Amino acid sequence: MAKSGVGFRIWTAALSVFVALLLFPNIVRQHGVGKSLVITVLAVGAIWIMYFVIGRVIDRVVAEELKRKSREK
Repeated sequence: MAKSGVGFRIWTAALSVFVALLLFPNIVRQHGVGKSLVITVLAVGAIWIMYFVIGRVIDRVVAEELKRKSREK
């Protein structure tokens, strides 16, 4: 089974940095630096978990389809 490429990780990292840059300054005024860092880390972590789960689901579905097609031959 093929592993995720570097492009996926670059895209996820870029999206994470983008979210962190937008999120952190907007919440630092209300919650202070400590809480803002925690909230930002949780948001970025949620992005990585979401992509990981979606990637696993897609990998599983593709693997099942390939097995089904190989049984048909």
